[in-house]
Amino acid sequence: MMDRFTKGLETIKQYVNEEEVARMVDSDALADIAPDLRKMIIEFAYGDVYSRQGLDAKSRALVVITAVVTQGAIQQTKTHITRGLYVGLTPTEIVEALLQLVPYIGFPCVQNALTVAQQVFQEKQLSVKLDDV
Repeated sequence: MMDRFTKGLETIKQYVNEEEVARMVDSDALADIAPDLRKMIIEFAYGDVYSRQGLDAKSRALVVITAVVTQGAIQQTKTHITRGLYVGLTPTEIVEALLQLVPYIGFPCVQNALTVAQQVFQEKQLSVKLDDV
């Protein structure tokens, strides 16, 4: 049986490339004040939660995107939109999920999230198919 850290790293590989996995392990900006946080994220979030059965990676990514948006977590929104694209979500699916949040969290939060999404799409040279929206 795999330990939680190794299981977490294996699960993360579904959502990011090898370079990003290495960065997550080797380059922790908060290591000087919270050295265990990265380990907790890898073990608990990815080793225990993300690795559960019942949702595919795309569905799980969409749930996480909406969760971080509702918290107003801008940096995590960018991170998880990027990961959502990596597992196969389309820009249109991401935009539609964000627009679905308007009645629940309001226009300002959704507008902020759409701005982040727009930045990520531009960085990756992707566009939303307006015919699909």
